[in-house]
Amino acid sequence: MTKRLSIIILIFVAGVIVSCDKEKEEKKKGSMVGLWNVEKVQVGEKEMTPNARWMHFKSDSTQVSGNGWLQHSVGSWRLEEERLTIDNLNGIKDNAAPFQVELNQDKMLWRRTEDGQKVTVHLKRAEKIPTSEGNKLIGLWQLVLHKVGEEKSTNLEIDKKVTLFLRWDNTYVKQSTLTSKDYGVYKIHGHRPELQMVNYGDTPVFSFYKFDIKKDKLVLKSTDGKEELEYKRIHQFFQ
Repeated sequence: MTKRLSIIILIFVAGVIVSCDKEKEEKKKGSMVGLWNVEKVQVGEKEMTPNARWMHFKSDSTQVSGNGWLQHSVGSWRLEEERLTIDNLNGIKDNAAPFQVELNQDKMLWRRTEDGQKVTVHLKRAEKIPTSEGNKLIGLWQLVLHKVGEEKSTNLEIDKKVTLFLRWDNTYVKQSTLTSKDYGVYKIHGHRPELQMVNYGDTPVFSFYKFDIKKDKLVLKSTDGKEELEYKRIHQFFQ
C-alpha cells in the first residue's frame, strides 16, 4: 500500500467518524425538540420544584418557557457534546456552566453545579402545557363558610352576595353586598400553594393563605391558623 493511499484511507476513516459523531449529536438534538415539563428540581439536599414549570425546545434552535398558563421566557438553545446552553432574550445572564444532559426516550436529566451546589433537573416529555394550581383559582367564588378561631359561620348565616373574584391580571374584587366592594392584588407563591393578597387604599393589609382547590370547592386557610374560608365556584355575579 502506498503512502498516498494510506493517507487517503485515514482521511476517509476520520471523516466517517466525524460524520457519525455529528449524526449522533444531531439525533440527540432532534430528540430534545418538543415540550417538556419539569418534574423535580434538586439543589443540594433540598427540593425546589417550581409550580407547573415547562420548556418548549423548537427545531430552529429557539425556545420558550413558562409556568402554567404564563409564558415568561423566550430565547435560544444549543446542544453540543451533550452540554446544553439556554439563552433567554428577556432573562438574566446565566454564568454557570452548561447543563450535562442525559436523555432517555421521554425522560431527561440536567446536571450542573451552581454556587457550589449540585443541581439536578428532572424533565418529562409532555403533550400540553400544564395547568398550575394557581391557574385554577381564576374565576368567581361565593363564600359558603367562614371560620375565625373556633367560631364558624355557614352559608345559612352569610349574606349570599359575599363573593371573591380572582381576575387573570392578578387583581381581585371582594364583594360583601351589591354596593360594597374591596379591590386589591394577589399573587401565587412560585413553589407552594399559597395565595398572597393585599388591598388597595390608604391602609393596605397583607393576607397570606394556604389554598386547596378540588373541582368547584376552594378552601383558604390563613398561614397563622386563625381564619378559614370556604368558597364554591359560581358563574355569574349577583344582581
